[in-house]
Amino acid sequence: MDFSKSPTQEMVSEQLREYIEDNVVGETEDWDSDENFPEDVYQDLVDMGIIGTLLPEELDGQGFGIHTGGIIMEELGRGDVGLANVVHNQILGNVTLSEHGNEKHKEIAAENARGETMLSFGLTEPDHGSDAQGIETYAEKDGDEWVINGEKIAITCSQYADYNIAFCRLGDSDDFRAILVPLDADGVEVLPYHAIGTAIDGWGQVFYDDVRVPEENLVSEKNAFRIAMETFDYTRPWIGYLCIGCAQKTVDQTVDYLKDRETFGEPVATRQGPQFQIAEMETKLDLARLKCDEVSWRIENDMEETKHAAMSKWYAAEVSFETVKECTVLHGHYGYSTDSGIGQRFSDIMGNVIADGTPQILKHIIARETFGRDYVSH
Repeated sequence: MDFSKSPTQEMVSEQLREYIEDNVVGETEDWDSDENFPEDVYQDLVDMGIIGTLLPEELDGQGFGIHTGGIIMEELGRGDVGLANVVHNQILGNVTLSEHGNEKHKEIAAENARGETMLSFGLTEPDHGSDAQGIETYAEKDGDEWVINGEKIAITCSQYADYNIAFCRLGDSDDFRAILVPLDADGVEVLPYHAIGTAIDGWGQVFYDDVRVPEENLVSEKNAFRIAMETFDYTRPWIGYLCIGCAQKTVDQTVDYLKDRETFGEPVATRQGPQFQIAEMETKLDLARLKCDEVSWRIENDMEETKHAAMSKWYAAEVSFETVKECTVLHGHYGYSTDSGIGQRFSDIMGNVIADGTPQILKHIIARETFGRDYVSH
């Protein structure tokens, strides 16, 4: 295994880090999903080709691999977790449309890469997050149209997206499909779903009341539950990467603070306690990054990755959350203030401990893949 960055990856990483340091770090306090979405920053990322990271060139993409995408997520996470989440969801949406959809869907994926449209991924429901097979939103065929009823919740980007990729049960069957729904269609209502962090995520609730869309909006004849599970194999390490980026930036900031801050006539950085804490953080973050690198390598080499993807997201998110928490404490009262920016990261990163599978669900997947399906409840 060779996880070293290629010249292209080095260039992408350096250019994006420079941009994030100059335009995002320290600039996010007033960002939100309503009146202060950073449209200029998002457009810059579009112009840099970030939104089309995985799309082929014929769809106005970059044609990069999963590992390069992970490197991008880490750099975005260093700047703002909410921004990273928005980009992550756009890529998730346009890849789903380009890999499984028809020509209409592929064109919308290309429009998304060009910044002309925004997408949202509609899987989670009020009573069905981890239990995705239990979703209740349903679609029924009526002539050459699909009629959709149900509710989605905690849907990233839904407040300003043009489309939702809605995962629906076919009638009362156990068969699922993904259907592209314009969010300005009759019968669709989108409401904010407020979070304690990631202010620009555009988190929302999407209600479908006899929403009619053309038959061609069906994304694929493939069971949509399987499509969703396949995407998790690369979105989970990507969430790991963005969490690591957030935590690593916080560690770097904390190291500088400990060098400058004096207690009893000496810099706090001379104290063995904080030194050991930073040493542990650096080690754990490096291990988490290596696991995400391994999963990326496995995917790009067509190897089994489900178990390892679950490991990468669980470990990286947990380690990153603990790291940001400990860094908050090392800053003392200043760390708890809004001036430090660390408190924002603390609330932002918590959401990604939950996203794409809670720790309990991820451990269940690891156990299932280790023991075999005969030894787990589902």
